[in-house]
Amino acid sequence: MKQRISKFWRRAKNALRSSSGNMNYSRRLARGKSLCFEPLEPRTLLAAAGLVDVGAQPVGELTGKIVYTHGGHGITGDFPSAGNWAFQRPLLLNMIEDLGNQDQMTFFADYLFRAGATVAPIRPVGHQSNEVVLDNDDVGVTFSGTWSDGAESVYFGGAADVPFREAATSVTETAFARYTPNIPQAGHYPVYAWTPSGANRATDQLYRVNHSGGITEVTVNHRRVGNGTVYLGTYYFEAGSNGFVDISNRSNDAGSIVVADMIRFGNGVGDVQQSGTTSGRDREDEAGLYWVEWHATRSQGIPESEYRTTSNDRNATVSLSPRFSEFMNREADGSLSDRVFVSFHSNAGGGRGVVGLHNTTQGGDTPNQLLLATLLGQEVNDDLVDQNGLFEHNWNDRGSNITFETTFNYGEINNSVINNEFDATIVETAFHDNQLDAELMRDARVRDALARSTYQGLIRYFNNVDGGATQIVMLPGQVTNVRAETASATSVTVSWTPPVANTFNGDAATGYMVYGSTDGYGFDGGTFVGGGASTSHTFTGLDPAEGAYYFKVAAVNAGGESPASEVVAAIPNVGTKDILIVNGFDRIGRTQNPVQAGAERVRPRQSNSYDYAVQMASAIEASSPALVVDTASNEDVIAGTVNLGDYDSVFWILGEESSADDTFNGTEQALVASYLAGGGKLFVSGAEIGWDLDNLGNGVAFYNGQLRANYVADDANTFNVQGVAGSIFDGLSFSFDDGSQFYDVNFPDVISPLGGATTALNYVGGTGGGAAIQFESGGVGQLVNFGFPFETITDPAMRNAVMGNIIQFFGIAAETGDFDQDTDIDGFDFLAWQRNAGTTGGATLAQGDGNADGNVDDLDLAIWTTQYGTTPIVAAATAAFAAAEQPSAVSANLDSTEFVAVAQLASGLNSSGSRQSNESALLSRNQGIEQIARPTIQQLENLRSSDLSSGVLTSHSAIEAVTETNSTASLERAFSELAEDDHWNLSRFGA
Repeated sequence: MKQRISKFWRRAKNALRSSSGNMNYSRRLARGKSLCFEPLEPRTLLAAAGLVDVGAQPVGELTGKIVYTHGGHGITGDFPSAGNWAFQRPLLLNMIEDLGNQDQMTFFADYLFRAGATVAPIRPVGHQSNEVVLDNDDVGVTFSGTWSDGAESVYFGGAADVPFREAATSVTETAFARYTPNIPQAGHYPVYAWTPSGANRATDQLYRVNHSGGITEVTVNHRRVGNGTVYLGTYYFEAGSNGFVDISNRSNDAGSIVVADMIRFGNGVGDVQQSGTTSGRDREDEAGLYWVEWHATRSQGIPESEYRTTSNDRNATVSLSPRFSEFMNREADGSLSDRVFVSFHSNAGGGRGVVGLHNTTQGGDTPNQLLLATLLGQEVNDDLVDQNGLFEHNWNDRGSNITFETTFNYGEINNSVINNEFDATIVETAFHDNQLDAELMRDARVRDALARSTYQGLIRYFNNVDGGATQIVMLPGQVTNVRAETASATSVTVSWTPPVANTFNGDAATGYMVYGSTDGYGFDGGTFVGGGASTSHTFTGLDPAEGAYYFKVAAVNAGGESPASEVVAAIPNVGTKDILIVNGFDRIGRTQNPVQAGAERVRPRQSNSYDYAVQMASAIEASSPALVVDTASNEDVIAGTVNLGDYDSVFWILGEESSADDTFNGTEQALVASYLAGGGKLFVSGAEIGWDLDNLGNGVAFYNGQLRANYVADDANTFNVQGVAGSIFDGLSFSFDDGSQFYDVNFPDVISPLGGATTALNYVGGTGGGAAIQFESGGVGQLVNFGFPFETITDPAMRNAVMGNIIQFFGIAAETGDFDQDTDIDGFDFLAWQRNAGTTGGATLAQGDGNADGNVDDLDLAIWTTQYGTTPIVAAATAAFAAAEQPSAVSANLDSTEFVAVAQLASGLNSSGSRQSNESALLSRNQGIEQIARPTIQQLENLRSSDLSSGVLTSHSAIEAVTETNSTASLERAFSELAEDDHWNLSRFGA
């Protein structure tokens, strides 16, 4: 009978899962699923449970402002001789100014976007070598609703192409154009729109960017800007065609039109030829001239004179950015006070610190150029001086000497090109021929500080020129001490420490945006938490079937949104705390920079992206999805906010953390030593742990005694490892990153075992030697210690395998109420527990030991009770459809359709559509349930004295509660009556 009932349940559940409209329909698109819509039907997306599908660009004090921005120079061709490509500035002190300027512009663009600005970059933003460009008449672009062909002289595309398509605006969406790229490789892609401007354009044309985390909406006023690339933000896209950008006609600007022309994903590799050759470099490394030229030569109605006035490319780059900014700028709408141009360079010729450039004496200045140069230069100078002591060197204080002009007009900010349409300046960030300044500019924290202070200077500029319409409110600083803690099988609490408000960090937060994700890279629309003093938010209604959830937090105020925090992970399940992921990798400095053409690039995603909990948690999920997993910063551990002893195991991320930031400081060493002494299990990985603790003497006793390792050498000179025979990694062979995926593991520690530990991995090639050790001893804890970072294992499948072996070695088991391991947590499982309740020492899962402590007791019953209540299909079906020894003809012959119908009824999914579609099987709601349930009632009564019937089936009263109505309330009543039934006698066990 048990086998027959189990088969019955599996058929019912499989049918329910495969049907449309079932309970699990609300799964995150990031899992590779897509939703299809009939044209113009309501398009409400279903988020992963607990997350928010649709978000928007932050609103701030720069909302409504247009900022044209540029990073000066870049590699150019045809100089000094035909066919030769060269940077405009030499390699000096590990810098090439051409590349540093683009890095600086990228940091700045991010601040602008988070302050609400419309960003028009004259050189590509960020780093993405792949590209997909879709014109309005390309395959991959579809239109819904009423669109017509446009007919103006300026548009992207060939002369024979449809110029663009247009649709009338509407308060509610009645038309949209969808641009669906085939993304060649998963990654973060800057997205751009190319749209011709015009007097009849919507002031709020809506772009809906659908990425792996959901949708982000961005609006652009194309009455004021167009005819070139406008930045829509950077987003994570999976490979393939799951993502898209919609151009919607939803608008508050009645009587206008929206225009669908071109959408670009990524920057690509340069292919503009000079003298028959190309640069062979990514577009972002090239001078902005080629970015503009690529688009202009594939467009109609753009004279060459709008972006170049000479065939000499090096000379042409000088006035390229103001010329094309002026072309993109539609001065007929709005005024000078709602747009501006800012370019970045670094200085040379002796000196230190920041300088703002202007043309005042020579007459080439824009209307408020000196004001702009002064406000930006002064803000950068003062803010960086205020941060002295925080960086490698102190910033040079230039006092009030922060502007400069030469004996000629700077071509890049010359009003003869700009024609009074906007103000313009060049920020010479620091001197790249000075050792101290060059080292500072190669530090990502300094580049971020320079971008933040330049943005803050812009707030002051606009406040001056727009009559105070722009309020002097600076977006907040970054939150710290972020952690995620599982609260239940369906909820996670995310906590943080509010940012400090001061002259350089920004103003106080008034609230927070907490973003969620199911892949750790694409985040949802965000959940707003009001109050600047708020420190936590609990996400509820999460779907355990989604596995790991990821979170990050940003502070907000009227100025905009702060940079996001590090990413934390949680796997919400029922049970005790299994694994704590500790993120101790805080370091980001110039020695971590990727190197290109001998120069360091300041690209944080290739140095420390602060999201390595993703690799850790995803590998845990792949191996053991039922574990309870939380994440905390190491600062939370130091502060005592998180107790290591609460967790069965601790997995500590140290990446390339080194002596400057402490791998383990004194407090951490004491806490970890205590945890291990108490029988804890520790997995720690990082490339500089031995270097810091053992070689530099910052914790020799701890490293040798608790981490049971001896530092041998600083660099294994290889990226390959192999499992030692007989170790937990026996048979495994894999590689870690050389910089092509995550970050370059420059100096992996060579280590050897001490104190009873044994070598688990050896380096292959290079100097050889030990790459990891393992240790176990009764009562003294267990340990796995890597000399390289776990998160940099390049093959995801191998990363999962390594993690699985660690979890198996530690003996970490998820708590479960599925004692008979048939995938159903049902009455059979309770029966197993009931029969063995009171067993102590050596009890098994099959006997009801759900928490693997060797005992069958109230703790195990609590696990069963909690998990039983979170499986609604089983809970409902147990009461409604239990078959007896001789099942009725109706129940014996139900097909899949009828299973779906019955399960829908019992689960409260009682739409009129589902009733009508299944009338032939069930006749009606009440009659259908009676056909199934009533014939079994007498048989159940006859079997009441059997343990089998009491454990698997239900009491007469419980079944009648279900047949009475198909509401959720009745199901709860059924379970309540079941618990009160004397035969089950749950009360004596504390249930």
